[in-house]
Amino acid sequence: MERPSATNSSNLALQELWHRFRAGDQQAYGEIAAMHYRSLYNYGLRLTKDSDLIWDTIQDLFLELWDRRTFVNDALFVKTYLLKAFRYKLLKSLQVNRLVSTGNENTLSEILFDSSAEQQIIEDEGQREQLQQLQRLIATLSKRQQEILYLRFYQNLENHEIAQIMGMERQSIANLIYRTFKELRLLWPSDLLFVLLPLLYLELP
Repeated sequence: MERPSATNSSNLALQELWHRFRAGDQQAYGEIAAMHYRSLYNYGLRLTKDSDLIWDTIQDLFLELWDRRTFVNDALFVKTYLLKAFRYKLLKSLQVNRLVSTGNENTLSEILFDSSAEQQIIEDEGQREQLQQLQRLIATLSKRQQEILYLRFYQNLENHEIAQIMGMERQSIANLIYRTFKELRLLWPSDLLFVLLPLLYLELP
């Protein structure tokens, strides 16, 4: 008999917390918020550099969830549900506030990586240079491609989860990931591509 994976066990535990939250358990609600604040904030930084707006959106999201807990759907994947709801609220706020501009707003690639994180993760100068080269190549990709890479490698989500968050078909996500990898291979035909790519998205403790 196949043992449940750590990922499945973690998701089952989250579902249990979600059930308790929907039933009005404030402790479960607090645990869910504490577990996901950072992931939501980091994801928000990939869509805008406005830190205050990101925090406001996160707070609004959780306040709204609590107020509407009896109407909230039973989520099979809690993290996916929260990322999707957060993305919708943040993009809506950006549109309303006209923060998405053509020339003034930083591109996703300009705020995608933290140099101090690279120093802590990679000490070898030669490898750091390769990471920086890969970062520059990713900067040439479309925002949607950069977002998919972030969700895949930083949030460790599967294609069907990314599809839910971005409002796309699962096959479209698979096709876009394939096309993105193909473009990167053409730009940088190195065997180290798929070794270094995940390192750019390592989450600090």
